[in-house]
Amino acid sequence: EEGQEYSTAIGRVWLTVLFLFRMLVLGTAAESAWDDEQADFECNTKQPGCTTVCYDRAFPISHFRYFVLQVIFVSTPTIFYFGYVAVRARNVLRDTEDKDGNDGRKTGVTDSGFKEKEKDKTGENGINSTKSFYEAPKLKGRLLGAYAFSILVKVLLEAGFIAGLWFLYDGFFIAAKFECTGFPCPHTVDCFVSRPTEKTIFTIYTQVIAAVSLLLNIVELLHLLMLAVSLRLKKRNYLPRFEPVPSEQHMEASQAYSTGRLGESSLPSNPCESYADST
Repeated sequence: EEGQEYSTAIGRVWLTVLFLFRMLVLGTAAESAWDDEQADFECNTKQPGCTTVCYDRAFPISHFRYFVLQVIFVSTPTIFYFGYVAVRARNVLRDTEDKDGNDGRKTGVTDSGFKEKEKDKTGENGINSTKSFYEAPKLKGRLLGAYAFSILVKVLLEAGFIAGLWFLYDGFFIAAKFECTGFPCPHTVDCFVSRPTEKTIFTIYTQVIAAVSLLLNIVELLHLLMLAVSLRLKKRNYLPRFEPVPSEQHMEASQAYSTGRLGESSLPSNPCESYADST
């Protein structure tokens, strides 16, 4: 919950896609499509060991296990970021409480006074607003850098897994027949995959969702880049600027200064002389 507070709206959409369209589908429907993968992999030979070797060549890694690894690795940067946010928020809360305690001892505030202060933090409806009082910093500085780094890692992992599946199986389509040659098979053997159409549909579905997640991460990374630039420009605008004095005000100030100098020159240098002249 604390991690979601320090993420963008695009990041929350990405989490929704991760839980609903990837984890839920993998846990319910996709697993049943590969439960009979090796048992129903048949080859037109009775040579011992030939079917096992051909299955290993046809499927270096099970599609389902590959999808599970893909989800685990892609979600790991987000988990680490949420942990970093939780630790940072806990440190901010502890530092704030220590500061409040030191201020209370210096000013002689008693426990009852502290309770009154806590009571003042309570809203009109009686809900304690301590959480809002001890809010962690906004998405800027180190938090912004850590969040952007986690998204960059997710982009690299997502793109790597999509490309890896494509090159590992020569595409996302699972053929119904696989031709196998080499030891211990005596000749070219034809092997047949069970339910290739269903597995192809699930494979395309998972990679389409992965591509959508990759697109969301890229858009969010660009959004964070724009946010960092806007924060930098805003920080520059906060710096004091030298504003030149308008010419009219400068002329008025010069005239006032000149008038003051003339008035001082008309006064006698010695007050005693003016008194003697008057007498």
